[in-house]
Amino acid sequence: MSLASAARVRKEVAESIKPPMRISVSETASRFMKVRSASGGIAPWDANLTPYMVEPMDCLSKREYEAVIFVGPAQSGKTQALVDGFVTYMVKCEPSDMMILQTSGDTARDFDIQRLKRLHRYSPDIGGELATGSKSNNTFDKVYKSGNVLFLAWPSINKLSGKPLKFMALTDYDRMPEDIDKEGSPFSLAQKRTQTFLSRGMTLVETSPGFEILNPRWTPSTPHEAPPTRGALSLYNLGDRRRLYWPCPDCEEYFMQPPGIEGFSYAENRDIFGNVDPSILGDVGVPCPACGVVIPESKKRWMTSMAIWVPEGCRIENGKVVGEKRKSKIASFWMPGAIAAYQSWRSIVQNYLNALYEYEITGSEQALKSKVNVDMGAPYLPRRLIEDRCSGDYEKRAEALPERQVPDGVRFLIAAVDVQKTKFVVQVVGYGLNNEEWLIDRFDIGQSERYDHNGPLQVDPAGYLEDWFLLEKMVVAKRYPLADNSSREMAVLMTACDSGGREGVTERAYKFWREMKKKQLHRRFILVKGERPARKSNKPKITETRPDKSSSAARKANVVGELPLWLINTTLIKDHISANLNRLDPGQNYIHFPNWIGAKFYEELTAEKRTEDGWENQPGARNEAFDLLCYAEAAYQAKLQKHWQKEINWDAPPLWAAPWDSNSEVYMASGAEIEKNETETADIKPENKIRRTRIRTRR
Repeated sequence: MSLASAARVRKEVAESIKPPMRISVSETASRFMKVRSASGGIAPWDANLTPYMVEPMDCLSKREYEAVIFVGPAQSGKTQALVDGFVTYMVKCEPSDMMILQTSGDTARDFDIQRLKRLHRYSPDIGGELATGSKSNNTFDKVYKSGNVLFLAWPSINKLSGKPLKFMALTDYDRMPEDIDKEGSPFSLAQKRTQTFLSRGMTLVETSPGFEILNPRWTPSTPHEAPPTRGALSLYNLGDRRRLYWPCPDCEEYFMQPPGIEGFSYAENRDIFGNVDPSILGDVGVPCPACGVVIPESKKRWMTSMAIWVPEGCRIENGKVVGEKRKSKIASFWMPGAIAAYQSWRSIVQNYLNALYEYEITGSEQALKSKVNVDMGAPYLPRRLIEDRCSGDYEKRAEALPERQVPDGVRFLIAAVDVQKTKFVVQVVGYGLNNEEWLIDRFDIGQSERYDHNGPLQVDPAGYLEDWFLLEKMVVAKRYPLADNSSREMAVLMTACDSGGREGVTERAYKFWREMKKKQLHRRFILVKGERPARKSNKPKITETRPDKSSSAARKANVVGELPLWLINTTLIKDHISANLNRLDPGQNYIHFPNWIGAKFYEELTAEKRTEDGWENQPGARNEAFDLLCYAEAAYQAKLQKHWQKEINWDAPPLWAAPWDSNSEVYMASGAEIEKNETETADIKPENKIRRTRIRTRR
């Protein structure tokens, strides 16, 4: 043997018996792992770019855990930090046999080419640890100077049997088969390989969600619980359930970012054909549930640097985690897409809206599911199950709200009217910051002011115009007391009324609108008509039309070309309302229910089912509550369109959406005056100036 060969052998023997370094996984990666930077150069891995990965990485070397589960979106740096970082730690600090399990032989080969070979090439401290010889660096196994082996494999009972392994890493777990050759899940089989090493063994699972939510009626029993689903999120629920909290730059309160689209504030803008148009997508932000401010993306990096992982059972006080965490041998993490370092909020929302539009046109949910799973890091609730709701689920959400008063948070009121054979059904909804909603009132108008010898007659909307004037008195001019004991009231901003029904209803509705116009109240009262376009239609949520001479009702009412009739795309509007109803946490688009409303209201909310052709009412079921929420949403959208707005700028809202002390629709309960002023508003084009009714508060 030559002297050089002997020296090399002595060096490799020394490498195999040297004591391990006692530093964390994140420290090891920072010191030894090199990666390609955004500029194209090679640079040390920087924990500051993905600070949320440090804690999951460091749990990999803690003996109190036997597994680490990380569920998060793409473009979050999770594979680089957890898998590449784990390999770096295994090579430099704790030389041991390790297996990385990929979804297939092809992906294992790609992983070797795109990640491991680059790791060895970019990082001399890692590549230099490979043993000499042509057989030490094969596609599916790497041999290091310390004698430890890194295996690349895929789900197969042969690959996962017979060999003790100290470390296991399963990547893209939710794309693996759930049962390998009827022997068990990849996770359970992987853990068996590490059992020989007791508390020194570690199994890592990292993935984006890939499975559907199994129960649409599920509500979390604890704040950090994941929905019932298969795959990695079911493993997450077995662990200590850590969720990422970050602070609001405005109020500095920490909050848990929701994983789905409900975590964003945005304007779902469409062109005249109903297409999602990137050029008209408004600003995308994140609403703070504490103060209501919409946080711009320019604050994201600061928020991410301050983010804290909080286990189930704990909370944040003065920037520190306090409380007793959930006991588990599994450290489990679930991160939402909004926090991912390498994808923008705008791209997440835009991709989701484009996929939603594709679903509306084609009925295919594949793209929508992918965007929810991969971009947002959330499990997908199939559209067919969204409608599988139970009235009791909503009734459980009822809150102790003041009866028929305006609760704190409401900025304006919208009333909706359904016209029936012998009554008007009225529902009033309050809107607040980021379109959060509260049910304010629900009542019937069934008694006319017409009499015969037996007393008052029933309302007859098809036969008597005078019965329609009950709407002016009891709805359009209605005021509701503020729930602050200030003796102030809020007026109804807009009323949307159905214009269809029995023969004669449409003509009476048109004539009533004409009377409202004479009184300058037509801007507070609109007529709507539901329609269900064909599935491949490009119609937007609402469309303003003006009945022409072909409409006999318009001719008889003398409103040809004058009356604005708003057509509602019931499929799109009801999809929107259904999604809002299924939001679990107060905040953007959440709908609050008062505990004084009756059980029949909730039955009406769930009377319709979504089909491929749209929403269908179940035989014999009443659906007024659901319909009226849709009419109110249509009125809100019509109000925005008339004011040339895509959404309300809540930092500088119009007077009708301002806080109570400056709101144009708030006045004292006694002695209030209504003043009609010629005004110019900033949100109306000069060539379209209109008269605006303002309510002056007398103090």
